[in-house]
Amino acid sequence: MAFPLSGFTLEWYRSLAANTKFQAGFVTSFLVAQPVGILSAALGLGGALVLVSARRAVRLGLAALLMVPFLVPKTVLSIAQAMVLARFGLDRGAGTLIAAQIIVSVPFTTAIIASVLARLDPRLEEAARDLGATPWACFRRITYPQIKPAVSAAYSVGVILSLADLTIGLYLAGRTQPLSLIVASEFRRELSPDLNAMQVSVLVLTAVIVVLTEGYGRLRTARRRRTAPRSPSLARTERVA
Repeated sequence: MAFPLSGFTLEWYRSLAANTKFQAGFVTSFLVAQPVGILSAALGLGGALVLVSARRAVRLGLAALLMVPFLVPKTVLSIAQAMVLARFGLDRGAGTLIAAQIIVSVPFTTAIIASVLARLDPRLEEAARDLGATPWACFRRITYPQIKPAVSAAYSVGVILSLADLTIGLYLAGRTQPLSLIVASEFRRELSPDLNAMQVSVLVLTAVIVVLTEGYGRLRTARRRRTAPRSPSLARTERVA
C-alpha cells in the first residue's frame, strides 16, 4: 500500500450490481431478516412487559432464561438446535434459520424495550384506569405510544443481527443461502474486490437503518413535546416573562 492512495473506482460496485449470486443472497437475507425483526420486537415487547410488571420470582426466571444466549456461544446453540431438528426428523431451511435467529435476538430486543418501560410514569396508567379505561386501552393509548421508538429500535436490532449472522446459518440454513454464507464461501475460494464492495454496501445499509430508526424516534419525541398540553401555571409564567 502506497500513499497517497490512487486508483479509486466504482467498477467493483458495478460488478457487484451485476452479480446474480450476491443479488439472490441479499434478497434471501432480506426476506429472512424481516420476520426475525418483527417477531423479535414482538416477543421482546412481551418479555419487557413481564420483566417490568410481573412478580419477582417470574422476573428472575425470565431474566435467567434471557441470559442463556449471552452466556452460551452461538456455535453451541446452533449445534444443539441442529441435533434437536435431527432428533425429530425436521429439515433445515429458512424456517429453522428464522427461529434460531429469533432466539438469539430476543434478549437484545427485550433489554431495549424494558429499559424504556422501566422509566415510564406508572401514574398515567393508574389515572386512566381510575377513569374506566381497560388494560388494553391503557396499553394502546398510553404505554405503546411512549415505547414505540424503542420497539422500532428493537426491530432494527433484530434485522441487523439477522443480516450479520454467519454462525447460525452454517448449521441451520440447509439449502437456504443467505448473503453471509455466500460471502464466506467466496472468501474461502478467492479474495475478490467484489467482496470488499459488498462489505461496504452492507455497512452503509446498516448505518442507514440505524440513522433512520434514531431519526424516527427523535422526530416522534419532538412532535409529542410540541403537541403536549402545557400546564396553566407554565403558560402564565411565560406570559409574564
